[in-house]
Amino acid sequence: MNRFKLTISFVSFCCLFLLACATKVSAATNLAVVSSVATQANLQQAITHTLRTNPNLTLNNIRVQVKNGEVDLFGNAPTGFQRALAQKFLENIEGITVIRNKISIQ
Repeated sequence: MNRFKLTISFVSFCCLFLLACATKVSAATNLAVVSSVATQANLQQAITHTLRTNPNLTLNNIRVQVKNGEVDLFGNAPTGFQRALAQKFLENIEGITVIRNKISIQ
């Protein structure tokens, strides 16, 4: 019985450790770090397309600046949730290294 409990504890610990290693958590809501490689023009297009075509976002006057994979977001959002959601949608785009969310709340 003790061997079984030890095995279960060890497997649980390993699962939690792998989950923690695979997840990047940032307490800052205005800065996220993601890594990949893409051209600046393609990255600009992908970001703009993602933000403008997503039915969950209602952003006004959205403006995106990209330089060396670093993205600055400007514009207006009706709520803080919408502001955070815009950043969250961009975190999985290949080529983005840093996201600076400068979207203001109306």
